[in-house]
Amino acid sequence: MLYPVWDVSQRLVHWLFPILIGFSWWSAENDRMQWHAYAGYALLALVMWRLLWGFVGSHYARFGQFWPSLSRLRSYIKRGDDTDLGHNPLGALSVFTLLLLILIQAVSGLFNTDELFLDGPLVVIASDKVIELSSEVHELVWLLLQVFIGLHLAAITWYRFVRKRNLVRAMWFGQGVPKLSEHQPRSVLFALSLLAGVVVIGWGLGSLLPEPEPLYYW
Repeated sequence: MLYPVWDVSQRLVHWLFPILIGFSWWSAENDRMQWHAYAGYALLALVMWRLLWGFVGSHYARFGQFWPSLSRLRSYIKRGDDTDLGHNPLGALSVFTLLLLILIQAVSGLFNTDELFLDGPLVVIASDKVIELSSEVHELVWLLLQVFIGLHLAAITWYRFVRKRNLVRAMWFGQGVPKLSEHQPRSVLFALSLLAGVVVIGWGLGSLLPEPEPLYYW
């Protein structure tokens, strides 16, 4: 029996990221700001889940298994091959970079306002300077996200046609590994419970915030 390198929960969250990022872009471009906010909340919840999953999730999802230390990077570049299961060091750098950018983008959105249709939930406790800075960060990080997403897609294409490794297929089906105790994936129920905990805590913290002033629609 083979176990997947990427457990089903991790694979599902992986594919939800591009869907929600694309929806965030579409909703902002079409002035569907309430939907834009919902997508931002969902992205923030998924990032928090992924960070927790990096400590309590399946073997190959844990950060300690693929942390891109300098020694691992040097060894990987020196070997020139790609036989490791899970993320190689360069792939790990991509993972951490994208997670960090999405986290910054989602958090900065909490302090954002369009001064017409929607206020972020943390606007009520932020100064004008913080709100202005958050707006600038939100725009800058969106540009960086587009760059890194492009690099991510380019790397996948390079692996597919140069290294002859179908990473898209691996992320769809998990890429089997031998049955070992350390490879056995965590259950979907556990993953859902973790995500539910993230959502409940986020909702609870949000309920402690002051009520925002009503916005006027013109």
